Amino acid sequence: MVLLLLSLSGCQSLQSRQSDIELEKVLSSYQNTVRWGSPESAYVFLQPERFSSESLPTGLDNIKVTSYEVIRPPTPISEGRVIQTARISYVLKDRQIEQTLVDEQVWEYQPEGKIWYRANPIPAYK
Repeated sequence: MVLLLLSLSGCQSLQSRQSDIELEKVLSSYQNTVRWGSPESAYVFLQPERFSSESLPTGLDNIKVTSYEVIRPPTPISEGRVIQTARISYVLKDRQIEQTLVDEQVWEYQPEGKIWYRANPIPAYK
């Protein structure tokens, strides 16, 4: 019985570690996509049902991200949900005006796919 309990708790911690590793990967990928890619590429990180129902805003081709700084690291808010806050600076290419926004990201883990998705909308670049 003790071995069974130890093996079950070991599986849980292994699953939790795997989830943490996947979270680190997706957050790093998201940061690189936003910082070095195009702003519209961030939308592929949304939950599939949100991605299919949300339309891309116009004018994203006029945005150039100049910095992405995590100001609050991922913090659990419930089982399989974390929140992370980043400060994103960007330039409106046609006017060379730098803007900054604070992006509070909510991420949810989908155990069946073993993947994290962004659960809240992508912030608007104004």
